[in-house]
Amino acid sequence: MARRYPLLITTVLALFLPLGAGMTFSSDWPVSVREPAQLSIELPEQRSQRRLVNDRRIFYSYQGQGALWLDLQQASSASILINGRELALPPQLSEQPMILSLADYTRDGLNQLRLAAVEPADASIRLRFNFPLLLDGTAADAGFSAQRLAELDAMIEQEVAAGFPGAVLLIAKNGRVIKETAYGYAKRYDRHGQQLVQPEPMQTDTLFDIASNSKMYATVYAVMKLATEGQLDINAPIAHYLPEYQGDGRELRLVRDLLDHSAGYGPELHFFRPDNRLGADFYSIEAERTKQLLIEQVPFQRPRGQSAVYSDTGFMLLGALVERVAGMALDTYLEQQLYQPLGLSSTLFNPLQKGIAANRIAATELDGNTRGGLHQQFPAMRRGVLRGEVHDEKAFYSLGGVAGHAGLFSTARELAVLMMLAQHGGYGDVAVFSQPVIQQFVRPSGQDHRFGLGWRTAVGSDLDWHFGPYASRYAFGHTGWTGTATLIDPYYDLLVVLLTNKKHSPIRQDSSGYYFSGDRFETGMYGSVMSKIYEAMLGL
Repeated sequence: MARRYPLLITTVLALFLPLGAGMTFSSDWPVSVREPAQLSIELPEQRSQRRLVNDRRIFYSYQGQGALWLDLQQASSASILINGRELALPPQLSEQPMILSLADYTRDGLNQLRLAAVEPADASIRLRFNFPLLLDGTAADAGFSAQRLAELDAMIEQEVAAGFPGAVLLIAKNGRVIKETAYGYAKRYDRHGQQLVQPEPMQTDTLFDIASNSKMYATVYAVMKLATEGQLDINAPIAHYLPEYQGDGRELRLVRDLLDHSAGYGPELHFFRPDNRLGADFYSIEAERTKQLLIEQVPFQRPRGQSAVYSDTGFMLLGALVERVAGMALDTYLEQQLYQPLGLSSTLFNPLQKGIAANRIAATELDGNTRGGLHQQFPAMRRGVLRGEVHDEKAFYSLGGVAGHAGLFSTARELAVLMMLAQHGGYGDVAVFSQPVIQQFVRPSGQDHRFGLGWRTAVGSDLDWHFGPYASRYAFGHTGWTGTATLIDPYYDLLVVLLTNKKHSPIRQDSSGYYFSGDRFETGMYGSVMSKIYEAMLGL
């Protein structure tokens, strides 16, 4: 029997409470300590007239991990309780700050801190708790059914045997990676759809073109970071940041309208084709011209707020807005200010231009953007197996591979680290998002409950094809056209990364037109994989 899931009160509250509220910083702290943490505080305190409110806090951690930075200052002793147990201090107390392991005191979910006493009575101490880390664990320790996980493996492996290209699946529960498995091939077919004599096996550290998951883990994360830092207000008019964004009702559009797909833009515009639906004036294969068209000329298809229509165009514009606010290119900002500080070396745009070898990257379409020769030719159309170049034509041709809607490459493990940010706001000693900003973004939009601000949500059953039928209604995540799906479920403290290269498959035709054969496999349709994962976790 699988171990049952944690109580709602210990998991969902961790997402919806502002951890670290009331934190204080002192200018004479070491620089590393003045940086924001999950909880950074000076005790004792007198923040409330209610005696049992003072000197108490909560922080989020996982069993067997955690550390406390402690500066006793002028105190000769202190009684610090973690989850009701007194923290053992070294026999010889140092006048210098100490780092104490909390591994014997922490538990999964919310943890309690209380200062019981300090000597002398007029002394104060300083404490800092960093964010949880993603560690390795076992499926058995997490209570997952080995039989159900074996059934999941068998399903994917059978589909690989039937022609599905490949996948990497990562499952993390309570901050521990309990499954990280590669299936099939990173490159299986040649440009004609024939299987290679020596196909290249998929590896767990293979990079994938994550397509529209870029919207979350690149553009939305950039907006969340800028909002946390007070550099961007999502309720401000877009024209506040892009003054040339004028005319035809542009002045009425807010930044948040782009995030929840209610600005009124159509789904996409093929800038890379001279015969695009708006004509030759909107043809562009130069990034700066494309951004200028987005900001000044692309028309709306519907009034603001009339309905939520999923729009690459809106996110392309949002990427340009981030660049203006950040004062640098989108990829430079994210790679320097977010990914590299987290130690992520395989999360980047244009990987081939940045030293990543092609054989580390999963291949996508077999013959450029031709759909097996069915697409009408356009200038600069690529041919041959795509690998290491973003598949999305708008991102590749019109924005140089760096776009607000697509272009990011990553691995399953590095995406899981990024997903931890959407739960906790930071990772280790790197603080990124405030909890109020997280709540603002992951809650269902009043415009359309299927969307948060950028995120897709499982609050209804509309997106069970993505989240599966068992996801809690607190779950959120996104998908990508190339075959990628991410799921964050705070109720169960569950992360799932499913990366496939399903578009690296032969083109077929039926009465409805053409399709990629990889799209018709259960692995490439996500929901069945998610269902099996929840069944393994819940013992169903």
